[in-house]
Amino acid sequence: MVAVSSTEAGVASTVCYLARHCDVANPQGVIYGHLPNFPLSEKGREQALAMGRYLVPAGLGAIYTSPLERARETAQLVAGQLAPGVPIEVRPELVEAEFGRYLQGTRHRDIVWRKPGWLVHMAWPGLLPGDESLATMAGRVSRAIARGLSQHAGGSFLCISHGDPIQAFWAWQDGRWPWALHRLQCAKGGLLELRYRGPELVSKTYRAPAELRSLAAAPPAAAGGGSGVPGSPRPGELPSP
Repeated sequence: MVAVSSTEAGVASTVCYLARHCDVANPQGVIYGHLPNFPLSEKGREQALAMGRYLVPAGLGAIYTSPLERARETAQLVAGQLAPGVPIEVRPELVEAEFGRYLQGTRHRDIVWRKPGWLVHMAWPGLLPGDESLATMAGRVSRAIARGLSQHAGGSFLCISHGDPIQAFWAWQDGRWPWALHRLQCAKGGLLELRYRGPELVSKTYRAPAELRSLAAAPPAAAGGGSGVPGSPRPGELPSP
């Protein structure tokens, strides 16, 4: 697939790939939130390499990443598959959800009784102190994307973030209620392909990790899945809001 510039009525079309970091080495099964020393697992490294191969034809102008280790490692492995010189820029706006600080260090099986605020977060994110609303998370992801749209108009760029911020952006774009945050699932190593005409989002496509791996291994024509023109229909494409 080639995500390159095209214009319609003189307005540049730009593609943002909004990716979740890849699988994490987590033998204790804890929520890692903002904790250090959680690098990618072997599976995660393989996912990142596949993501990079998938993005080779896109001609990325830049990679923006969350400052957390798992996201930065994903960015570095992706960049290693691309043509030399694609810059990696750390963007604080793409960091993990603030609520992760409350949950971090807790095993998934212990959440309900050790961290009861999780139930409130699941029902309506943003109600508790230290939690961010859907709009807040979506807004900061949007700021990182806006930077890319300004700096790489007519081209493409990659943003690497975390599950909750990506799903908040997704739900916000769809006009969903806050509790939809956890009903939309961007898997580790998956991405949203966002096509903009100027500042306007015109289409979005979710690519699961298995699909990226399959497309990365396909011949260029098959991986393209179509004409390669921004905004053209593709399998799995979701309607714009």
